[in-house]
Amino acid sequence: TMTGNDLSLEQRIARIEDLEEIKLLKARYCRCVDTKDWAGYRALLVDDYCLDSTGGLHTGADAVVAFVEAALGAATTVHQVHTPEIDFPDDDHATGVWAMEDWVVIPGDGGEFRLHGMGHYHEEYIRTADGWRLQRTKESRLRVDTEGALPTDVSSLAR
Repeated sequence: TMTGNDLSLEQRIARIEDLEEIKLLKARYCRCVDTKDWAGYRALLVDDYCLDSTGGLHTGADAVVAFVEAALGAATTVHQVHTPEIDFPDDDHATGVWAMEDWVVIPGDGGEFRLHGMGHYHEEYIRTADGWRLQRTKESRLRVDTEGALPTDVSSLAR
């Protein structure tokens, strides 16, 4: 990893710009999922994006978006991310760890299923011709509190 001492002023400014673009990328990720902007969500991901979450391992941006839309499309979700730790192994790749908290409420025939989770996103980013994009997200949870039964149509997605 290149540290600030190894970089010129111009390189340090470029690194700060990259850092801010990655923070905006993650903010858009949360907003697009929470507002059900599936096209906007897809635009943030490289084609071979990989999502490793409690819902399983999904590879390929189109497959990931289809899975997330099926799992959360009827849900009310709130994703909050904090305290990013971003590292740059080189100029075109970055890794990040974000503290996260999410609330998910899924309506069902037997009432609402509620999930409140806390943990971290571990991510990989790559610079593309269109700017920084997500390459991989792995979700690790420290705590999950649930209430109610997960609707059958949603629970079947995790298999």
